[in-house]
Amino acid sequence: MRIFYIGQLREGGTCKERMKALIDLGHEIVPFDTTKWLYGKNRLLRSISHRFKIGPYILGLNRALLSFTKNLNALDLIWIDKGEWIFPSTLESILSTLKVNALHFSLDPEFADMKFVNNRHFINGIPLYKWIVTTKLYEQQRYMQSGAQNVIQVLQGYDERFINYRKKQEDVPKWRSDVCFVGMYRPYHKNLLIKVAATGCDLKVWGPRWTRARRIHKKLDRIVLGDGLWGEDYLKALSNARIALGLLRKDVPETSTTRTFEIPAIGTFLLAERTSEHLELFEEGKEAEFFSDDLELVDKIEFYLKNESARKKIADAGRNRCIKSGYSSKGQLKIILDKLKNS
Repeated sequence: MRIFYIGQLREGGTCKERMKALIDLGHEIVPFDTTKWLYGKNRLLRSISHRFKIGPYILGLNRALLSFTKNLNALDLIWIDKGEWIFPSTLESILSTLKVNALHFSLDPEFADMKFVNNRHFINGIPLYKWIVTTKLYEQQRYMQSGAQNVIQVLQGYDERFINYRKKQEDVPKWRSDVCFVGMYRPYHKNLLIKVAATGCDLKVWGPRWTRARRIHKKLDRIVLGDGLWGEDYLKALSNARIALGLLRKDVPETSTTRTFEIPAIGTFLLAERTSEHLELFEEGKEAEFFSDDLELVDKIEFYLKNESARKKIADAGRNRCIKSGYSSKGQLKIILDKLKNS
């Protein structure tokens, strides 16, 4: 297929990796990168754009997209990756001009409480998409209630960087840890990680808003290293951890994240919250480990840090399960494309 692919094509981002996977699967891509509008130089305007999906950056992005589409032809599909910024009127115009169907892809929850204000363009435009692709089973009904024509459910998955990554010896001193967590700051995760740190293990934490929390909560001083990791730094942190944590949001009924797949795919031991989905994806005690409360988490960290061979055996089995069960982004894209053929 010849696909008009619209999204944030930053190196190391999952959007660009999905585009690369589509190319590997034999499809021709016409890319439109939204990054320069969504990450403009003016901090205030950038914040307004991200929080409320209004302002000159968002308006400029929609105008640029409309202008770009005027010269396109012979397309088979419009693929929009996380199109929260696109006006329904813009999408309508594009569909009218190009005469092909549109697909929307998102790894994130789109109906979280209080999110409608900054997600209204996408939600109001849902009926315009021929296909909505989500990784959130709990949002399928909301999509249908919002007028979705077809909803496709897939896994979060991991991209090829993780399964192919080989850590370098020179990176070990900086990045190694007993336990690591990479993810956005949330108060309930803070309390949990402080308990993990109290065991005396070498815990390292990265993610948006953690450094702000560190200024308030002094117990985080030793464990919080930065506000986020992207690209190869993210791979270095995961691959050099003895145990990596899969913590879940509590404001939505989350049952897995991209880390569910990225951690074992890179060959690191996954210790995640126990959910029905996690138990279906990996065999507990053989391919990953899970916990239901703080005490169980701490007990398993202490046990597996002392039992290297048991930890490594589970990590290796988790990686093999990722490969065998087709948890890769490419495997999930094949599922999507097969459903498109049959609909």
